Amino acid sequence: MKCEDAAEFVSALYDGERIPREAAEHLGECETCQGRLETYSRMLAEMRRMASLDEATELSAGQWSSKERMRRSWWSKGRQPVQIPRLAFALMLAVIFLLSGGLVLVRARPNLGGPVLLLTYKIPQTGKSVRLAITTDANPETNHRSYNTGNSSGVLYFSVRFVSKVGERVELSVKSAYKKPVGDAKEHDVKDLPEATEETIWISPGENKEILVAGFGPIELSGEFLDHVPALLLSPEETLDPKTNELRIVSPVLVRGKEVVFNGAGSWSIGSGDDDLAVMIYLPSDGRYLISTAPFTGAVEASVGLGQIKFNLQGRDYLLLTAMPTTRSEHVWVTHEPRYRLSQHMKGEPDDREMFLVRSLKTLLAEQMTHYSK
Repeated sequence: MKCEDAAEFVSALYDGERIPREAAEHLGECETCQGRLETYSRMLAEMRRMASLDEATELSAGQWSSKERMRRSWWSKGRQPVQIPRLAFALMLAVIFLLSGGLVLVRARPNLGGPVLLLTYKIPQTGKSVRLAITTDANPETNHRSYNTGNSSGVLYFSVRFVSKVGERVELSVKSAYKKPVGDAKEHDVKDLPEATEETIWISPGENKEILVAGFGPIELSGEFLDHVPALLLSPEETLDPKTNELRIVSPVLVRGKEVVFNGAGSWSIGSGDDDLAVMIYLPSDGRYLISTAPFTGAVEASVGLGQIKFNLQGRDYLLLTAMPTTRSEHVWVTHEPRYRLSQHMKGEPDDREMFLVRSLKTLLAEQMTHYSK
């Protein structure tokens, strides 16, 4: 830590607050900073001593008997010059000089202490950028994120986890891996890949870090602070309006009549770029529902509203509620396959867990769905 960075914590130290370990170690070892601490302590003591020399003056009750007299008293005093002892005035100038010249007790910085770190991964090989957000706290639900992207030739996996924070510097644990699909490969999390490498990095706003992924090459990581938690941490720049050829299913709740048959609160899946995007909702006891932005054989038409999709299947009314508008389309098409079993179409997937995902309709209608790229 540099002297300029450690100076930020002097004020907190004199206020009786705890300061980061790195700052405490620096202030204890650096002779320059110790000299500043001693000077600052003497100035505060002298200013308190000078304040103690002022005699308290009591005002008689008669002086406050009239609002008009009080108003005149204040105006008359306001026009008089303020008398400040020369030593106190010199100390005040010294404090101002030190504050402007380097001993910054409380430095105002943009987004200092912001609760969220917005990270940008740049992948030079593909020209793609990925943005995701994590919280800089101890919440395991929000302080780490995993992501994978690729195609049939290979998939890049990476995850990032918040470790600690000192001022605007953030310590991160980063894992990455690159894997070429073999046989019936399916989606992985980077923590499941034995070839994943892990490294610890420190990053500050505006700083670029390079991460070398074995078998793939370098990717660039940068960050900036946000003063709020985005609604979607994996897609922090999502707006209320969906984009062209985009299907968003966020915290979905599927209602049949008056019965809730599926509740995916807190989860989401977003697809973009294809003109036949569809969501598959799989329920162990009820098969799968397909809702597509493009018509297909056997599907019935459904209406799209703000955050809801209404449809009727076999004489029963359904309502899919979502936390965000789903698509720009005014209509979608829906089917229900009650005998559908996940293991028959996705090798290695169990039949006894609920799931939903957004993919192209062609992929979801395929006999065997072996691999998904995000």
